[in-house]
Amino acid sequence: MAGPTISLEASTLRTSGLEILGAGAGLVPEAIAEGTQQVWEWIKADKLQAEIEQVPLSDVESAWKRTDVYGKRIVLVP
Repeated sequence: MAGPTISLEASTLRTSGLEILGAGAGLVPEAIAEGTQQVWEWIKADKLQAEIEQVPLSDVESAWKRTDVYGKRIVLVP
């Protein structure tokens, strides 16, 4: 989404622990919109679920550091 090229020093990749993830090559806005619409349809049809754990906003720092949330989604609540 940011553009087709990036300038980055090689040492940045070697020493920072940076991980580059993504799958945007060839995606056009229409395909993204169609995929988004499909996800909303699944949600409305109750075909898509996610395990959610509510965490108070005051505990955001400890929630950010947690490593036991595989498969769950943390939702911060006021």
